[in-house]
Amino acid sequence: VFFTVPVLESMLPLVRRRLGLSPPRLLRAICSRAGSTRIGDTTVALRAAERIELVGSANRSLLPSGSDSEETLATLEWLAKKALLRQDAMLLGESVGTLRSLAFRFCEVTGREAEHVSISRDTTESDLKQRREIRGGSVVYSDLPVVQAAVNGRVLIIEGLEKAERNLLPILNNLLENREMQLDSGAFLVHPRRYDKLLAEGATEADLAARQLVRCHDDFLVLVIGLPVPRFPGAPLDPP
Repeated sequence: VFFTVPVLESMLPLVRRRLGLSPPRLLRAICSRAGSTRIGDTTVALRAAERIELVGSANRSLLPSGSDSEETLATLEWLAKKALLRQDAMLLGESVGTLRSLAFRFCEVTGREAEHVSISRDTTESDLKQRREIRGGSVVYSDLPVVQAAVNGRVLIIEGLEKAERNLLPILNNLLENREMQLDSGAFLVHPRRYDKLLAEGATEADLAARQLVRCHDDFLVLVIGLPVPRFPGAPLDPP
């Protein structure tokens, strides 16, 4: 006796009841539609990327929905919820490579541009802010990935936070909590609500530009990757 696939699928509930089996658990999945991506029960709007090379994949339809494990999808859904709440997140674990892949996978399925910064014992303040260059005989300041992510609303992936020296922790803490940073060029990165409040009080964008105030983007998101300390060597994350 031969059965077609639809007939077999219709017989499965009866077979489960006869054998006393529980119904199959519905797993999370990634579904992409025009303008949005759904991860489990969370829907995230897609942004139009200005620099497509910073996004993991330019074509959402090429992403196989069944390639991610249930644990990966649960983490991606959690990151999506944090993004909707405009809250930064930290991925803590023993496999830094796996955590890095999770962070970039999140940027890939949500269409977010990403900037990556690796922290080491030799990382200084200048490595996070701006680089001084000479162009045409003049000294100019070029924004580094941290500032570029903050200004353009990208996802900033910070790896190796447990290796940060104590002089870096106040800078990172001020960026995470207040969205503020004093730049080497004399400019000052300002929280978007504070910047908009100044505009509402009568200041113009030209006035704020003359005062070298730079607005932090509303969609700026920080994903931190780190190892658990103790067990692994590292410094405490509380600023001095």
